[in-house]
Amino acid sequence: MNGKAIIETKNLTKIYHVDGREIRAVDNLNLTVYEGELFGYLGPNGSGKTTTILMLLGLIQPTSGEGKVAGYDIIRESKMIRRVAGYIPERYSFYEDLSAYENLEYFAKLNNIPKNEVEERIKWALEIVELSKWINAPVKTFSRGMKQRLALANVLIRKPKIIFLDEPTAGLDPHATAKFRSLIKKLNNEFNITIFLSSHMLHEVRQICNKIGFLKDGRLIAIDTIDGFMNKMGIKVILEATNINHKIIKSIESLNDVNKVLKVNDKLVIYARNDVRLDISKIVTGLGEYVLTLKIEPPTLEEVFFIVYGEKGG
Repeated sequence: MNGKAIIETKNLTKIYHVDGREIRAVDNLNLTVYEGELFGYLGPNGSGKTTTILMLLGLIQPTSGEGKVAGYDIIRESKMIRRVAGYIPERYSFYEDLSAYENLEYFAKLNNIPKNEVEERIKWALEIVELSKWINAPVKTFSRGMKQRLALANVLIRKPKIIFLDEPTAGLDPHATAKFRSLIKKLNNEFNITIFLSSHMLHEVRQICNKIGFLKDGRLIAIDTIDGFMNKMGIKVILEATNINHKIIKSIESLNDVNKVLKVNDKLVIYARNDVRLDISKIVTGLGEYVLTLKIEPPTLEEVFFIVYGEKGG
């Protein structure tokens, strides 16, 4: 990353009116994504993720606010944005009876790629996504994972600065999912292509992205690096004792550094800003019980979202 913003929005808003009701699909979005980032745009289905992408690409008009992608205004210069930005929607289609090459050749013409560069770009893109062996195979013979990689090749022939991915691994089997994730990281690492990945699955963005924005009901409620999110949680303490009763739980909850206490089967899971094991030990023994296990474990990113932001992340 070089510190230069490739996406900037200011109070970006999209309002729909349905049956006399006002629905804020995206509500005053202030977002900055920097060149070279693997940015995860996380939120439940219907939270405004796809609407955000479509506004950034200039495919739908915002109700208010402003935004830029690669320095171009999303309203006045949307055609320029689509020259430097690739987009793979959740659902896409190819001409099934045409070959991989013929499909890409057709889309290259639509995108005004110079004729003398088309063949070279197509072969390069298919090599990147590991489909060179199927260059002349009809797309109807492709698996779902192969079609997803062909969609990625279709984006690459335009040599984009940024790629928007909307639920990119939906419907893929584990092997195809792992291969696609690997390709995304390769594009970022080797070609410095910025990735904007929209998903409702926390484990998806966790495995690909280095920075996450969390969208809820159209509003961006949290944005940070993965390390930053983990630091917000602090530590996780696991307690096993001879008898975990109501008094023990309430006493631990009253400690200043404790954020949350959960009873899981016969254990207590305590989320705290600092190491509170000594205080917990005193509470347990002071109430006439014995500590069996008292240890620290690293929290998961799912736990961070559940505890800090009140969501399970998808």
